[in-house]
Amino acid sequence: MQSPSTQRRGLIVAMLLAVMVISVLDKTIFAFAGPQIIDELKLTPEQFGFIGSAFFFLYSVSGVLVGFLANRVASRWILCGMSVVWMGAQILTAISTSFYALVASRMLLGAGCGPGTAVTQHAAFKWYAPRDRVLPGAWIHIAIMVGAILGALSLPLLIQHLGWRVGYLILAGIGLLWLVVWLFVGREGQHDDAPEIGGGTASYRHLLLNRTFIFITLLGFCSYLPNALIYSWVPTYLQKGLGMSPMQSGYVVMAATIGVIALNLVVSSLSQRALKRGASVRLAMVFPPAIACVVGGIAMALMGFVEQGVAMTITLYLIGGIVVNLVTTFSNTTVAYIAPARQRGSMLALHIGLMTSAGMLAPHVVGQSIGWEGGDLVKGFELAVGLFGIALMVGGALALRLVDPEHDLRAIGNLTRQPTSASNNEPAASQA
Repeated sequence: MQSPSTQRRGLIVAMLLAVMVISVLDKTIFAFAGPQIIDELKLTPEQFGFIGSAFFFLYSVSGVLVGFLANRVASRWILCGMSVVWMGAQILTAISTSFYALVASRMLLGAGCGPGTAVTQHAAFKWYAPRDRVLPGAWIHIAIMVGAILGALSLPLLIQHLGWRVGYLILAGIGLLWLVVWLFVGREGQHDDAPEIGGGTASYRHLLLNRTFIFITLLGFCSYLPNALIYSWVPTYLQKGLGMSPMQSGYVVMAATIGVIALNLVVSSLSQRALKRGASVRLAMVFPPAIACVVGGIAMALMGFVEQGVAMTITLYLIGGIVVNLVTTFSNTTVAYIAPARQRGSMLALHIGLMTSAGMLAPHVVGQSIGWEGGDLVKGFELAVGLFGIALMVGGALALRLVDPEHDLRAIGNLTRQPTSASNNEPAASQA
């Protein structure tokens, strides 16, 4: 029989998983509505790419600012605020009639979604010990994938039968329902920190400039370049470029998502088991995403620079898209592992903000690549993906060589500033 605390933890994690699903639906509907929006508002590829990038203009900034707020304010209330912003953005999009209105609505949604993953991870990690966080981190990433599957299955039909504006209003209503339930059940967990750090804090200069943070964040940035396209260009590439129907493009996205879920469950379970058996954190938490980036980069480079048939192109895209999605689970967990508990929210926000800043670049690069290829959507999209594949290979190789969480955790522990007390007469290190 489960204890009340375990039951409470399960309920909280379930609500956190639900809000991640909703956030993905809120982000993804723009991609599936893309063909209708382009036709209705007469948008050029460059304009559509700019709107896709606009989502990320405030995404990282908001994520970082709210991440620092999460160090002091309960995650419960931050999630409430973000949910309200999401609903407002969806309603604004539903009534948009111009390019500029869509840019504004996407920027607002990005500002609301920017802190989502960091705050949700932070809230979940409060209920688990440091070496037990790989699976919870994987569950949250899987929730994102479940949202993508639900979006692939439901959003094309919803948009086809009711129109994209009604679809946005329905998602706003779903967000309101989650918010009402969360106000009744949301609670905070309080779990002990790693013994190397205790309850202290460290200078942000040392936290941000250690090799683990720098190169695991670079790895995340490289992996997010192709991932960001799922919210803008991928369905349009499949439909307008390869001639698929909306449902067929949804099936391709769904196939990739199912592969991501399966791979994350298998690899994160093996990683958690290896950690419990005494494996090094570097072996169990760094090698899997780094190797995945190298493999995914090779697949995407081949897709972009070696001419082949449609079937092989889709196969390479699926391989690359599936394996690089290991990175988010492991990079977030790695940052949480080296961060003091009092600074975990801000460190996760900084990591995710820097990582997802790739989303400002990727859709715009695709739009520009299409222009470089004389307006050919297929060649331009594939050229951009090939360039992202090269970045993935470089990022994976650097992570394999330079990321070492246990070494950097000990170094941070030596520089940690402990909470002051009457019995502590040692001078405290200054905090940046």
